[in-house]
Amino acid sequence: MLSPDEHWLDIGKKGVSNYYSIWKDKIFCIMDSLNRIGADFSDVSRIRYEQGIESSQFNYYIYKNYPLHNRQTVDYHSMECLQYEETMGQDWEFVEGDTIILEHPCQKAICQYHGRTWTAFYATDIPISDGPWKLCGLPGLILRAYDHSNSFIFNCVGIYQNVGGAMTMMNEKRRILKPEQAHKLIEQIDSDPFAYLRSQGISGQSFDEKGRPLDLSKVPKRAYYESYSEEDKK
Repeated sequence: MLSPDEHWLDIGKKGVSNYYSIWKDKIFCIMDSLNRIGADFSDVSRIRYEQGIESSQFNYYIYKNYPLHNRQTVDYHSMECLQYEETMGQDWEFVEGDTIILEHPCQKAICQYHGRTWTAFYATDIPISDGPWKLCGLPGLILRAYDHSNSFIFNCVGIYQNVGGAMTMMNEKRRILKPEQAHKLIEQIDSDPFAYLRSQGISGQSFDEKGRPLDLSKVPKRAYYESYSEEDKK
């Protein structure tokens, strides 16, 4: 079952952009404010509920053309903030197919990227070579994209200009890794977060509704946007 979310793509000068979940961003803002006054996790949950902020599983902050042109910096927030840099873009193939999205004529392209086949529709009248998540490199803004299994679907629902505001990174300690190292650690944390906490000297355990220790190995595995295994690197 797909989990809905609301993502924003902020586009600034010189092609610099930031892609993130606005739901997760609001939660981080609440956490930052409450941490300053010594509040705990229950207060975060209460205020999130009061403000009607939905839960988000999208942990990426993707800064394209930052710090250098054709490079992207990725912050991934899990048990800790992981950061890595990599080159931008995909090797797109232009194929037949067109549609209209938000009154913008769009053309179709496909690519293979880190283990998944992606289809994208880009706006021919918006000459911005950017798009959702890490997808970019087409002669127009990507307004719709999905992978071959429909595990991940991006649909643009609105475009706003001259919103203003600076694009900045959160003031948080980061663990700098290579992309493949970060992804391996992300999989390790997801498979058993409490085992990861114990490896860091922090105790923790999850229990089911009957108070029995929960076997996380039996929890269905999540789908990942990409793979950094040798056979999937493209």
